Amino acid sequence: MKVAVLVHWNEGEDSGVFKKIVSQVHTWKIQGVQVSVHIVSREPNFDAWQRHLGDHLLTFHCYRRATRFRSWGEAIDAIFAQEPDLVYHRYDLYMPSIGNLAKRLPLVLEINTDDFKEYCLSPGFRCWYNRLTRGLLLQKVAGMVFVTHELSRLPHFAGFGKPYIVIGNGIALQDYPQLPPPNNQAPRLVFVGTGNQPWQGVDKVLQLARHFSQWHFDLIGLSPDQIKQTPPNVFVYGRLSRKEYEPILAWADIALGTLALHRKGMEEGSPLKVREYLAYGLPVIIGYKDTDFPEDAPFILRLPNSEDNIEANLSAIETFVHRWLGQRVSREAIAHLDVKVKEFQRIAFFQEVLRGFS
Repeated sequence: MKVAVLVHWNEGEDSGVFKKIVSQVHTWKIQGVQVSVHIVSREPNFDAWQRHLGDHLLTFHCYRRATRFRSWGEAIDAIFAQEPDLVYHRYDLYMPSIGNLAKRLPLVLEINTDDFKEYCLSPGFRCWYNRLTRGLLLQKVAGMVFVTHELSRLPHFAGFGKPYIVIGNGIALQDYPQLPPPNNQAPRLVFVGTGNQPWQGVDKVLQLARHFSQWHFDLIGLSPDQIKQTPPNVFVYGRLSRKEYEPILAWADIALGTLALHRKGMEEGSPLKVREYLAYGLPVIIGYKDTDFPEDAPFILRLPNSEDNIEANLSAIETFVHRWLGQRVSREAIAHLDVKVKEFQRIAFFQEVLRGFS
């Protein structure tokens, strides 16, 4: 099988999406798939992509606002020149050239979010352009891969009647050392995220820190100016590379995942950062249903997906934190998150799509 990967991404090599794409490509190669990768980005530096993907990175297309449509067209032309059996694309805003691609080659979309809601969290052109054009692409695709069951059931996806599969986000477990347990006198909690996505619940992390003033909280990925009135037990590190933040995770007893998914009207998720926490061996506190853990796991404290989930569950949080002090999650307990397991399922779906494509 010959697969072309089409990606629009503007973040660096420490982003979860970057790591996911790289691990997918390398795993597909091991499974006998020929892969070419085509990146569209507004960031001019593609050294990281080249360094991690090597010969698989076939084309890189940098754009500015005025050249965006042209860059997408060039990427699609490059894909046509490769004559792949199938194209895999992380869902993004509709481009006429992608619609043309879907008419000529089987196109499988990876659906990571409810675009109907997320793209309209900040009303404007992006919101209405997506709503007016998304059907032009979705009606032409050959298949969809959803990262949650909840997304697969939404009428504005399911209504197109396309073949689909649900595969939660995975991680290359062999790339992450299982960190030894710390020996902290007081609990240390860590949060990795950004300050511009309200559903991550940074404000709830601060609320937790104010209540448990003897605990230590490390916030990675946020700049100090994004947080007002930081409690004295909270330390903000800004954006760090994996080499820089790994020692901070090694000090931590507990990791904090997404705590406010309700703010974009969703109940289920499979965030990449939580898979990374677990790969390092950190137990986690989350505020949503995880696709890969439909039943409660002892190393995951799942809070209700509500605005008051911190203040209403302080006792449960305290009990969980103290229970896991000085302990790590076993690799065997999370083996099903490994990219090898996930990509075997994905490739099998690609083969099913190809059998049904005409």
